[in-house]
Amino acid sequence: MPRVMVVDIRGAPIKGALVMPESEDEDLTKTNKLTDDELDRRTSDAQGLIHADLRVYYWPSDGCFHFAATREGYEDTTYSVSKDLFPSPLRIKMDAVGDTGKTKPNPKALASPAN
Repeated sequence: MPRVMVVDIRGAPIKGALVMPESEDEDLTKTNKLTDDELDRRTSDAQGLIHADLRVYYWPSDGCFHFAATREGYEDTTYSVSKDLFPSPLRIKMDAVGDTGKTKPNPKALASPAN
């Protein structure tokens, strides 16, 4: 079975990234319609792996899997890959907000005392 993992630009796993199917049907991308168990399977674990059934990410119209990943502190990203060329694992790379020059200061970090 193909595997999907979420990594940063250096290849390190990202825990807690939500990977939803990219879809024109908004009902498929609404998290409030998912059970806690479904959300857990679509959220990357400590190794960056998601454990969702990949059939919901597949578009028969173009023969590709479509993914949309989001995580606080990272730029949202979308990935599409052909069923015939699907690597295992597929590595969805996410850029940290600071890596793209769009750094926004964290108010809590500014308020905390220096070590």
